[in-house]
Parts: sequence; structure tokens; C-alpha cells
Amino acid sequence: INAEYGELRLLKRAIDRETEDTRTKTVEDKRSGEIENEKLALDIESAKEEIAELTQKNKNLESKVKALQAEHEIAKKKQEEDYDVQRRSKQKLQFQESKLCTKKVNIEKKCDTVEVHKLQIAELEKEVEFNKNEREEVKKIYDTEMNKLGNVKAKLEYQKNSCEKKLEKLRQDFLKHNANCISLREKNRKELLDKDLLLQRLVLDTARCERTIPELQASMEVLETMVKPE
Repeated sequence: INAEYGELRLLKRAIDRETEDTRTKTVEDKRSGEIENEKLALDIESAKEEIAELTQKNKNLESKVKALQAEHEIAKKKQEEDYDVQRRSKQKLQFQESKLCTKKVNIEKKCDTVEVHKLQIAELEKEVEFNKNEREEVKKIYDTEMNKLGNVKAKLEYQKNSCEKKLEKLRQDFLKHNANCISLREKNRKELLDKDLLLQRLVLDTARCERTIPELQASMEVLETMVKPE
């Protein structure tokens, strides 16, 4: 009887230990699964936020493209009108110039050749002087335009560098805050998990006591009937 009793106690302990391990594993694995699912949910939420942001940006860009196209069409139409006006003006003047050149040549044929050459030389000298002045003016315009572009470029590069520095700082702040959030979430989970395990053990111990006390009471009643008279 003692041997059978000892075997049953050992079996009971083994079963209780396995039950306790399974219950503990259930709590731990459930918590681990909840953490994994929570991470997936956060990833989905981030993806949805990014999708919404990109969708809005795409809509804004589509509207901007339409506006740019409409603006371009207006500018193109005006340019074509200006070009047509300038072309007609040029043709009219070229025709007038051609007629004058023809008349001039006819008049030159009636004049003294030497005098005509002197006049031509004087006119060429005047044209050369005009061309020199025009060349200098064009160079000044070029230098002015390049200087303006250079100033604009310098300002834009400064603004770009400032924006990049701000973006880099914001990215670093985001990474820092995100890491803090992850660390805090893991710390809080661990605290809850540790306390949850203790709570589960208390619940199990309470349930065991609630079960064993009536059994002990029933056993004691049986034993009372088995007590030998003194």
C-alpha cells in the first residue's frame, strides 16, 4: 500500500508539473503571439498611412501636371501669336529693304565709282562700330543674366542644404522616438507578462485550494469514521 501510495504521489506531481508547464507555456506563447500580431498590425497601419500620403501626393501631382499643361498651352499660344506678328513684320521690312537695296545699286551705277567706294567704306565703318557696340551690349546682357542665375542658384543651394539638414535631424529624431517607443513597448510587455504569470499562478493556486479543500474535508469525514476507539 505504501509503495502504491508513493507511486501515485509521484504520478500526481508529474501530472501537476506538466499541467503547470502547459499553462505557463500557454500564457507565454499567447503573449508572444499577441506581440507578433501587434507588430504586424503596426506595420499594416504604417503601410496604410504611407499609402494615404502617397495617394494624396499623386493626386496633387496630377492636378499640378494638368495646371502646368494648361499654363503651357496658354504660353505656347501667345508665343505663336507673337512669332506670327514678328514674322510678318520681318517679311514686310525685308521686302522694303530689298527694294531699297535694288534702288541704291541702280543709283550707284550712275555715280562716280571712287565716291561710291568711299561712301561704302564709311557705311561699313559705321556698321562695324555698331556691331562692336552690339557685341559689348550682348556680352553685358550675358554676364548680367549669368550673374542673376548664379545668385538664384546660390540661394537655392543654401535653402536645399538647410532643408536637407532639417530633414536629417527629423529623420534622426524619428528613429530615436521610434526606438524609444519600441523599447518602452517591450519593457511594458515584459512587466505585464511577468505580473501576468504571477497572476496566473495565483489563480491556479486559488483554484487548486478551492478544489482540494472540499476533498480534504470529505477525506477527513471518511477518516473520522475510521478512527479507532480509545
